[in-house]
Amino acid sequence: MGYVGGTFGHSVVGSFIGAGIGVYLLGLLMPRMLVDNAEWSGYVTQNPLGKGIMIPYGPGLHPALPWEERNEDGNYSLRVITRPFTLTSPTKTSAVTIQGRLFYNASLRFLINAVGVDKEVVEEGLIAFIDSDLIPMLAELDAETAVTQTAEISRKLNKIFRDTPAVTPNAIAKPEEFEEKFGYSTAAIVIDKIAYAPKVQEALDAVSKARKMNEIAAELLGVTKAELAEMLKEKVITVKQVKEVLDRALVTSGNAKMQLNVIEGDMAAAVAGFLGKGGQP
Repeated sequence: MGYVGGTFGHSVVGSFIGAGIGVYLLGLLMPRMLVDNAEWSGYVTQNPLGKGIMIPYGPGLHPALPWEERNEDGNYSLRVITRPFTLTSPTKTSAVTIQGRLFYNASLRFLINAVGVDKEVVEEGLIAFIDSDLIPMLAELDAETAVTQTAEISRKLNKIFRDTPAVTPNAIAKPEEFEEKFGYSTAAIVIDKIAYAPKVQEALDAVSKARKMNEIAAELLGVTKAELAEMLKEKVITVKQVKEVLDRALVTSGNAKMQLNVIEGDMAAAVAGFLGKGGQP
């Protein structure tokens, strides 16, 4: 084989070496020149040569600058996160307890603003917005109405959070401003249940129980509820005596549906006397 020498030969060899180095460097840099994100995920990098500007990437394959700084903290799931919540809010008549679920996710549009933001900050902020919107909404209703309007209140909340245009800089911040500032947006709000606050419910249960006991006592005594109320008012019989009748019936039969033979002595005489006078004390 002849010798490949001279200027031409050295030029060819140099070209091959240069091409080889180029391919090698390209192989090293190629992974750095692309960002490949999985479905429902975003990624934030930082350009140190561009005054630390952050660059957000959505799902899929994207060209990138090879010198961008990247780490695991830049990965963000775009999937919806569910956060249950319980709030207590006043109405015209009494407080109610609201149980619901907040659905939110990282906003690809403002993903760079999510960097360094704790999940707790996002959830507490969005739930604070829900609370502030529920207060005036429920203040217009009485508790009896509020507990029946779960779906309607859900609809109103979603309209506020998803359809309200951004407010002016001088107004109170709304979810749109929160999304831009912290990089998270509200996907939906579901109100699962509106109920009387625990203490209110206890009081209502006590009243309901008292009414039921009053009804049973009247039946045991053979009088109407109105007649029983009048007898107690005029002290023909006492509350203690009524309670004794109920207790005796419960002990004797296991329920309060008893014959009138549970009424004895002075109690029987008092009831008989009251009824004998036509319900007049």
